[in-house]
Amino acid sequence: MKPILAAISIILILTTHGWGLDFLFHSAGPYKGKVVDLETGEPIEGAVVAGVWGLEFGFTKGFCDAKEVLTDKRGEFTLPKAWCFDPSPFAGIGEHIIVFKPGYLGYPPLGSSPEERETRWPGFQGQELFKDTKQYNIIKLGRPKTRWERENTLADAGSSFATFDESFKKLPILLKMVNEERRDLGYRDEIGK
Repeated sequence: MKPILAAISIILILTTHGWGLDFLFHSAGPYKGKVVDLETGEPIEGAVVAGVWGLEFGFTKGFCDAKEVLTDKRGEFTLPKAWCFDPSPFAGIGEHIIVFKPGYLGYPPLGSSPEERETRWPGFQGQELFKDTKQYNIIKLGRPKTRWERENTLADAGSSFATFDESFKKLPILLKMVNEERRDLGYRDEIGK
């Protein structure tokens, strides 16, 4: 009985002294924004905005959460808040957010350097998007000009499933779109099958 009372006392002290239990519950988001065509500025309806979060402590510890939404007719989205529990006060949450729609280049832009990324998304200056929950993110998706760009956009979108098997269950829309694009490119195998 004494261990239970001690545990309850510690929880009450932590929650009533301003520190709370935030060190046990890690979160990111929510994120809001709009997806538009790079050339025309018109909204893109039906693009999937997906996030995969993992716990980190100098390295990825494990799966935390995954969420996805589709953009509406105005191209707008709200990616819900992700959260997870970890007893380590030094753990953090790392995220990988992608925007994908077959027939478009995705987010983040392709390229291994800022210069390469900017050629595919003029004005893009790095990973400044999805860092502040108060920020309204504008994502500009261009059209691929080569098969290489299309295949690499597909590879980036599919990478959301590479780290954690749990992503397959939590990202069914993205999985469906990735597999549709794979079929359209002539691949016979499907991810997640």
